[in-house]
Amino acid sequence: MTSASESARKWTLAELATFVGGDGRGNLDTTVSSVAKLGDATPESIGYCSSPAQARHLNHTQAGIVILSEQFQQDYDGDCIITEQPRLAFSRVVDLLHPPDSLQSGIHETAVIGIDCAIDDSAYIGPNAVLGNSVQIGDKACIDAGTVVQDQVKIGDESRVGANSTIYRRTRIGRNCRFSAGVVLGASGFSFEWDGSRWVPIRNIGDLVIGDDVDIGACTSIDRGSVGETRLHNGVRMDNNCHLGHNVEIGENTLIVANVSIGGSTAIGRRCVIGGHVAIRDNIDIVDDVTILGNSVVTKSITEAGTYSSAVPARAAKKWNRALAQLYRMAN
Repeated sequence: MTSASESARKWTLAELATFVGGDGRGNLDTTVSSVAKLGDATPESIGYCSSPAQARHLNHTQAGIVILSEQFQQDYDGDCIITEQPRLAFSRVVDLLHPPDSLQSGIHETAVIGIDCAIDDSAYIGPNAVLGNSVQIGDKACIDAGTVVQDQVKIGDESRVGANSTIYRRTRIGRNCRFSAGVVLGASGFSFEWDGSRWVPIRNIGDLVIGDDVDIGACTSIDRGSVGETRLHNGVRMDNNCHLGHNVEIGENTLIVANVSIGGSTAIGRRCVIGGHVAIRDNIDIVDDVTILGNSVVTKSITEAGTYSSAVPARAAKKWNRALAQLYRMAN
């Protein structure tokens, strides 16, 4: 990790190009010390361009250095770094120039710790956090303020759980995971059976298993298995306000955008991209390398890789009303 003193110094175009594996062009001695959007940049900062929308700022940006691809270099004659993935390179520069805060260690005096817990000396337990019995917290892990960790939970090395989260019993979390504030992991799923007069709750006695290097956004909830496991494999990325039902399985390096809801016992493959507000019903399978565009509703298994959509794009209200009227006339 870069130290605070290193982050304060200036970096040359030559150094940054080498650091990101790009091609530095222009004055290789140009220096910057911060990052910024192209529209807000100063000569002391570095920005990036990876889309036509960002390219419109190139002719008036004040950035000292711009990271861009060959596609946009013809629109810019300033000092720059050429790379195939400008945004990815920029993210590495962000970490270099603005490194994360150093993690604390130790147990806050207001935390409540159960019996038979194994907490590494380098871990941090924040104010008013509550740990149940037989909890295991790994090397440099962090439990932020107000979080509740129930019995027999295991949290791996360098994983961080945001403030006011709840992790239910027997949940297992891998290494280097990042959970934002307010996540609920391992709660009982929505399981009821009609007995002729009322809905009878079905106890969920399974577990939740989360792999290594997983991101989960704020206020997302993931149910434990009813029997067996709900499982997120390594490298999964989930945005804010998502919900996964019991016994869902998410394959490696799948990305799930905000407000997605996935019904119980659905299995999603590797390297999938699920757009915002997608609803996926229970008990279906989705193969590897599937992209589902935002606001889609998935009611059947997807057996071939590719891009899928079922949303109706917004249009002018008058046009939509006319189209809807024609649809009703056809139905009648």
